[in-house]
Amino acid sequence: MMKAILALAFVALAVLCASSSSQEDMAKEDTAGYWLNKGNESREMAINEMQNQTAREIFLQEAREAYDNAIEIDPQSASAWFKKGELQIDFLGNYEEALNAFNKSIQINPQFADAWYQKGKTLTGYGDFEEALESYNKSLEINPNSSDAWYWKAGVLAELSRHEEAIPAYDKAIELDPTQASYWLDRGGALNRLNRTEGANASFTRAVELCDEAIEQNPKSIMAWQGKGTAFYHLERLNESIQCFDKVIELAPMYYRSYYYKGKALQDLGREVEAEELFARSKELGGI
Repeated sequence: MMKAILALAFVALAVLCASSSSQEDMAKEDTAGYWLNKGNESREMAINEMQNQTAREIFLQEAREAYDNAIEIDPQSASAWFKKGELQIDFLGNYEEALNAFNKSIQINPQFADAWYQKGKTLTGYGDFEEALESYNKSLEINPNSSDAWYWKAGVLAELSRHEEAIPAYDKAIELDPTQASYWLDRGGALNRLNRTEGANASFTRAVELCDEAIEQNPKSIMAWQGKGTAFYHLERLNESIQCFDKVIELAPMYYRSYYYKGKALQDLGREVEAEELFARSKELGGI
């Protein structure tokens, strides 16, 4: 009899613990922080999913819904609005929704440097380079040590054909973080436009070196292979650039830029028919 009573007591305790745990989980789901974390997890899974486009879209949709839940719980969360905007500009391509989200984030917290920076990126996507420059400057007033903000500021200065001003901005980005191949790559592009070929080639060569270091650490790094191919293209090492773009296509068949730049390299080699096929494929994937 005593064993039966003890058994019932253990069962009751287990049910009570399970109920308590369930209540705790439900309570967590009522917080904006919980949904922010869920959104970040789904976003990270989308970043890592480069082979299955359907799975990637599911992860992105989950992230979007999670950030929306966070905003519904706490409409004054600058971080939730920021994350929603960041997802839109980086993955979903909805610039209008992204801009609205960053404006809301800045309205809640005017000292949110990253929100100003991402607003600048969104305006850059719109082609509104002057206003984008204002946003980057505002971000840098708050956080002058953001290498990314300096890099994107340099980019819009280059788009505005203000290359002499772009070079010091690229230099500042590199001073803050000399390990980013993209900084060296675009610095080389700006120097090229000023016909400073020696400096440009030095920048492209450094970009190749940094890409090689990244590939050594991660042979499947899509951005490293793409960056290396682009640098080789500007160094007029066209066959080597094509090999790099082929590697990107192998790793990420949905990445349009590799088709486009391989097409440019083939075009420069006089292989027009092959180039046109690649340009068409780039457009099919939503690129240029």
